[in-house]
Amino acid sequence: MTKYDLDEKVVIITGASAGLGEQFAHAYAESGANVVLGARREELLKKIADDVTSKYDVKALPIKTDVAKESDIIKLVESTVKEFGTVDVLVNNAGMYVVKPLIEQTLDDWNLVMNVNLTSAFVGSREVAKVMIPKKSGSIINITSTFGFGGTEFTEISYYVSKGGMVTMTKALAVELGKYNIRVNAIAPGFFPTAMSIGVMEDDKLRNRVVAPRTALPMFAENEWIRGAACFLASDDAKYITGHTLAVDGGWLAY
Repeated sequence: MTKYDLDEKVVIITGASAGLGEQFAHAYAESGANVVLGARREELLKKIADDVTSKYDVKALPIKTDVAKESDIIKLVESTVKEFGTVDVLVNNAGMYVVKPLIEQTLDDWNLVMNVNLTSAFVGSREVAKVMIPKKSGSIINITSTFGFGGTEFTEISYYVSKGGMVTMTKALAVELGKYNIRVNAIAPGFFPTAMSIGVMEDDKLRNRVVAPRTALPMFAENEWIRGAACFLASDDAKYITGHTLAVDGGWLAY
C-alpha cells in the first residue's frame, strides 16, 4: 500500500476489533497516524493496539465502546481529546445485520441494526464535529456498503436501509460541514472475506450465484485491499473531495 502522509494525525475507528476495522487500524498506523480503537471486545482491541504500536511506532488507544449507547460514543471522543488533544479523522465503521425475512423481523431487530449502523455514525459525527469545527479541519469517513444502493436475495432489510441512510447522511453532512473545511465521505465495500461475510464467500452456491456474477474483476477481494481507499480519503490528496461514496467492490455497482 502507498504510505500516505498522515503523520501525527489522530484517527478514531469504531468497530475496530476485527474485520475491516482491523484493516483500517493498520492502514492509518502504517501511514503514521495515532489510532483510537473503539469496540465492545476489549481483549481484541488491546491485541490490535499492541500489534500496530509495535509494528509502526505510533500510539494506539483501545477504548471499550458499545456504539449502540450514546454515552459510550461521547466517552470515546472525550477520551481521545483528553489523550491526544484533538480528533482529525473519524471512521464510522461499526456495523451488524439481522438475516430474517421481512415478516419475521421484529421492531427490536430493526432498532438494533439502525442504532449500531446508522445512529452511531450520527452521534459520532456530531461529537467529532464539536472538535473539528473550531479548528476548521477534519475528515469523517462512513463505511456503508454496496447493499446501500439496492437489495439482493439476502433478507437483510434493516441492513440495506441503514447503509443507504449512511450514503445520504454522508451527503447531508458534507454540505452542512463543508464551510468549516470538514470533509465527509463514505466507502462502500463489496464482499470482503471478513467474519461478517465469510459465510457467503465459503458457500459455493451463494458465491457463484450472487457474488461472482456481479464481480467484474477476475478475482475476489482480500481484506488488505480496503486500506488504500481509507487512507486516501483521510489524506490531503482528497482535500477537494467531499460528499462522495467510493465503492471498493470489484465492479459490483457497475452492473
